[in-house]
Amino acid sequence: MSLQSYEQVKLGKSTEVKGVLDSRHILDDEIKIVIHNAESTGEKLYQPEGNKFLAKKRIGEVTYYVEYSAGEENTYIVHTAYSHRATLLEG
Repeated sequence: MSLQSYEQVKLGKSTEVKGVLDSRHILDDEIKIVIHNAESTGEKLYQPEGNKFLAKKRIGEVTYYVEYSAGEENTYIVHTAYSHRATLLEG
């Protein structure tokens, strides 16, 4: 992927997915950052049964997970996304 920044990522979402993301308070920019990171670094899991990818990225205090598939010309179809806020302390 030759994207210069996450802002060039285009998202495709169904109405149902938009509703889920809104209810989870997950913004498009957060999803774009996760996908851009995954596509730039290759840090993603491939799910062959659905031809989908799963990627994660920590942004600030929150870790975001995005399940997506590749579309056309820097467009990615978002299937779902979720996040969690947790800090693990080593003791």
